[in-house]
Amino acid sequence: MRRIFFLASFVSVLIAATLSGEAQDSKTDEKGGSKYSVGQRWSYQTREGEEDSYLIILRIDKDAKLGNIIHIALRGLKMKSRRSPEGIIENVNHLPFSEEALNKSGLKLLKEKSEVPDFEEGYRMWREAFDAGHAGVYSITVAEAVKVMETALNK
Repeated sequence: MRRIFFLASFVSVLIAATLSGEAQDSKTDEKGGSKYSVGQRWSYQTREGEEDSYLIILRIDKDAKLGNIIHIALRGLKMKSRRSPEGIIENVNHLPFSEEALNKSGLKLLKEKSEVPDFEEGYRMWREAFDAGHAGVYSITVAEAVKVMETALNK
């Protein structure tokens, strides 16, 4: 199961690299002037059949070029994956989004404080690729990103 999470994180790094421009000089900022904060749980406009899915804010990085980068985890997915023994992936532990993309995702705050899942390995992989100019952030809605990931996982 951990391998599936790792694979989903790696795929998200590769996909995110194609969805936004290069970023430079990133600095971590606890909240960064954002309405989002670490530990919040939000609903979003999901794909059909995933209405119970939600996201958790993991971390907020401030980037001079991209603005706030909001790192999220997703729960309650029904993302098809031929690589998963169950045939679906329900959880993704790390995805980087522009704040604008999250704002377009139809979010509604569900809970101010939730347990933050283990995301450091996925974040570290993304961070290394990001700093090297090989990764970016999602600039599409959460539901669109899930669809893109699902397609990539099943190629």
